[in-house]
Amino acid sequence: MARVANYEQKIESITSKIEKKTEELKALKAQLADLEAKKTRTDCKVLNEYLVNKGITPEEALGKLKEVYGE
Repeated sequence: MARVANYEQKIESITSKIEKKTEELKALKAQLADLEAKKTRTDCKVLNEYLVNKGITPEEALGKLKEVYGE
């Protein structure tokens, strides 16, 4: 005798797993965005402290960067 598969139940199970993974992915993307923003703030702070310690204005630094790398 052939087994009758319950396709609706299997489809529902897989759909549920996809939804769960989608939510996990959204949470991971939010964590990544938060960490990237924190890194950017830290990098900017380090750069600003360096400029202040060297007595370089942001305009001077930007001018030099444009000289070296172009606009």
